[in-house]
Amino acid sequence: MPHTRFLLSALLAVLLPAYTNAADDELIIVQEGDLPLVISAPHGGALELPGAPIRIGEGLKKGASGFFAGRDTGTEELALLVVKLLDEKLPGAPSCVISRVHRKYVDFNRPAEIGVEHEKARTLHDSWHLALRTSVNRIRETHGAGLLIDLHGQGSSASTVFRGTSHGLTVQQLKKRHGESAHAGEHSLTGILKQSGWTMHPDPFSGREQAGFTGGHIVRTYGSHKPDGIDAIQLELGADYRKASARHKVATQLADAIVRYCELYLPTNLPSSTQSTQ
Repeated sequence: MPHTRFLLSALLAVLLPAYTNAADDELIIVQEGDLPLVISAPHGGALELPGAPIRIGEGLKKGASGFFAGRDTGTEELALLVVKLLDEKLPGAPSCVISRVHRKYVDFNRPAEIGVEHEKARTLHDSWHLALRTSVNRIRETHGAGLLIDLHGQGSSASTVFRGTSHGLTVQQLKKRHGESAHAGEHSLTGILKQSGWTMHPDPFSGREQAGFTGGHIVRTYGSHKPDGIDAIQLELGADYRKASARHKVATQLADAIVRYCELYLPTNLPSSTQSTQ
């Protein structure tokens, strides 16, 4: 299966002298695939960032779009498993950008003025977004359209997954190509996940997204409302979906839903077994 998995090692080795290339010390996992899919998970890592202090957020507002340093436990592992399953289920490989460094050092889902407090954190923040921008650009150039799934965790409701698209803004091109039902209908990604037994919000899917979970910096930067973006959906998963005992089931259900989304909505220049029959 043609794909390349790489780490931004050369850049990090120069700018982070304490960094090593051993697998356990990777700070960002990047896979450049050949499908119009990219999975990101910015907040699940637990590693230290060598030489960088913990962020304190002095003078910054707190909350959903401001300073926060908590870890989305389980999302790194879940994202990696989803990527592996998609690799197996599709005739190609998705791209991914997955953090292994703790959010208390750098927040990739905030602009640098909020998510960074040290030059080494800024280097890593820039590297993350360079990798994601590279994947999005490749998808646009190769396929014309694609899907970014941004995985997060939330502590408001253990049994709920909150969809975040800025009330449909970040999937603007999806709606133009396939109509509002592709975003908020029975066969939307939200609808497909509900059919798998997930408790989704909003439900009805056309309702307003939950305040605080409407989509952060990543989907607002790379979503299809931007001329250089692709359709982007943030999923905020409750603890029931992120615990180790549920991980394989949840990853399988999410991977299957993404495969179905591919069949329904992604470009017809996909490999033949994922081309839409709609």
